[in-house]
This record gives sequence, structure tokens and C-alpha cells, in this order.
Amino acid sequence: MQLHSNDLFSRHQERIYQMMDQLSDRKQVTSQNEPTNEFADLMTSGIGRVNSMQHDSEEMIEKLLSGEDVNQAEVFTSVQKADMSFRMLVQIRNKLMQAYEELNSIRV
Repeated sequence: MQLHSNDLFSRHQERIYQMMDQLSDRKQVTSQNEPTNEFADLMTSGIGRVNSMQHDSEEMIEKLLSGEDVNQAEVFTSVQKADMSFRMLVQIRNKLMQAYEELNSIRV
């Protein structure tokens, strides 16, 4: 089972940075006290955690299939955690895209 999680990670990371750049261009008032990349950093770290969960679950599956001493329940739990975190990431992306489209539809 080969997943292209690195491609997925970089594609979503690039898309989030593009959206953040476009939103910051539209933002008229910026506060000097607020960090400008806090949200982007939060999203990037979240994507990184999901990516590491995917890798961990893949490693556990490989260990199980190669006959190493791995508990099947731990493998199942790891795969379920990775799946759930990825689904949540997709939902967050969908909500961000909806918000982005809504902001784009506002006439200035």
C-alpha cells in the first residue's frame, strides 16, 4: 500500500500558503502586535503531525507484514488515528476553502 503522503503534504502546504498570501493582500488593517504567520504556522504544524501519523501507521503495517513483533491492536489503532486525522484535515481544508470563496465573493 503506497500512499503519496509527501506529495499530499506539500500540495496542501503550498495551497495554504497561497491562500494566506491572498488573504493578507486583501487585509487592509494590520496590527503591529499580532504575528502575521501564526495561523499559517499552526496549519503547517497540523499538516506535519498528520503526515507523521501517516508515516507511523505505514511503518507499523510494514512491521506487521514482515513478521516483526507488533501487536495487531496497536497497528489497527495507529491506522485508525491516521485515517481520522487525515479526514479531519480534509474537513478543515474544505472549511477554509468555503471561507476563502466567501471572502472572494464579497465586493469591495
